[in-house]
Amino acid sequence: MVALVSVILAGVLTSCGKKAADQSETAGAEARPVDIITLKTDKVSRYSELSGTLQPMEEAALSFEAAGRILEMAYKEGDQVSSGAIMARLDATEYSLQVAQAKNGLEKAEVGYQKAKDDFSRLESLYGQGALSKSDFEGAQNRFAVAEKDYLYAQQAYSLTGAGSGSAKNQLKAPVGGTVMAKLSSVGQLVGLGTPVYRIGRVDTLKVILPVPDREISAWKTGDTVALTLYGKNRPGRVARVFPATNQGTGTIGVEITIENSGREWFPGQVVRAVRAVETKEGLFLPAEAVLSRGEEKPYVFLAAGDKAVKTPVTMGELMDNKLEILSGLKEGDRVVVKGAEQLFDGNIIKQAGVAKQ
Repeated sequence: MVALVSVILAGVLTSCGKKAADQSETAGAEARPVDIITLKTDKVSRYSELSGTLQPMEEAALSFEAAGRILEMAYKEGDQVSSGAIMARLDATEYSLQVAQAKNGLEKAEVGYQKAKDDFSRLESLYGQGALSKSDFEGAQNRFAVAEKDYLYAQQAYSLTGAGSGSAKNQLKAPVGGTVMAKLSSVGQLVGLGTPVYRIGRVDTLKVILPVPDREISAWKTGDTVALTLYGKNRPGRVARVFPATNQGTGTIGVEITIENSGREWFPGQVVRAVRAVETKEGLFLPAEAVLSRGEEKPYVFLAAGDKAVKTPVTMGELMDNKLEILSGLKEGDRVVVKGAEQLFDGNIIKQAGVAKQ
């Protein structure tokens, strides 16, 4: 009996000693500094970041309506031109020679056409009377068709020279006002009909076509304001139009943004960045660093319960603006460890590193 009492007493003393040791260890444990926030309902947006190349609002390649040698080019890159300004001229001597040649060709074609027409009319009558073979009639018919075609071609060639319209074909006029973007030819150069000589554009207003993913297109409406950035400088743009079809190769839809540029501080060819909120949700959100997961373990956070870290499983929603939506496991008013959570284990002693965040 004495031996049994001794064993029980020894067990009690051992248990008390272990509890005292655990309490002493807990009391002496160093509190880990962490950042703690108080969870509250918040509105968080998901942003779309896109980029595009600036373009002139309007742009046109200018060319002469006749071929010839350039006699004068009055503008250079960067110059401002007004609508109707004469930008270049062709050598009038060569131009006059072209007109004369075209006129001579037209006159010859007209004579040939008239002769073939008269011959065909005469032979057609003979053929109807049975006085001409079918092969001779068909030959006359073919000659008339060829002469008629040559005559029409000569008329078109003469018309293209601008004969009868003064010096209009000999001059290159700006169809719209703008800035000379490129000078594509030079004085003395022989250019053909339709060869680009200048390229002009309006740069007081610029545009950019943004490739918007089709899943986000509902957030883009005509008239909306869009924030644009170029080398750290911000400027508002306006949605001018949304393209009517999806690019099958990229899965994007073009959205045209116009930008006021009266100071001409931004230039065509520069790449701008656009940032726009495409979705906004209201709920409980935590910084992504606060939510942890090890292996196949369910995501969890550490609640601050007094001076202890309490491991708490959570269910996550979307990641928006580097914040995770919390669907379950937490409630508004909970105090959650944010920075320093990755260093913790359940039950660790913690302390607020700085001023508590709301």
